[in-house]
Amino acid sequence: MIQYKEAINIIKKVSLELASEKISILNSVNRICDSDIRSPSVNPLHNNTAFDGFAVIARETKGISIKNIKKFKIIKTIAAGDVPKIKNYSKNSAIEIMTGGLVPKPFDSVLAVEKANYFPTKEKPTHIIINQEVKKF
Repeated sequence: MIQYKEAINIIKKVSLELASEKISILNSVNRICDSDIRSPSVNPLHNNTAFDGFAVIARETKGISIKNIKKFKIIKTIAAGDVPKIKNYSKNSAIEIMTGGLVPKPFDSVLAVEKANYFPTKEKPTHIIINQEVKKF
């Protein structure tokens, strides 16, 4: 096997100029595009989470630390595909949210499930205890 730097030098020396042509998409397997193709829509279309966790409002976690913890009441669970409407939001609330779930307003941040401390027990939590600030978005 050759060294990384040697491989990069070989690649830099090779100049490939391929002719551009229009073909049917049916004949496009193992072919490359000569220009970027951009989606007409932004992906994802909604504010959804990339991991399991708890949706919170970042400003409610300001000043939280190991020495200054805060308890948040779990008011709902949202899975991917669920309607994320929140009817009764109260201060210091959290939403358990699964991967792909839509983050409901007014929540703006998600604390990873691995960073959550459950209260009273992990098996039947009613609250989570947060011991660090959660950054917005």
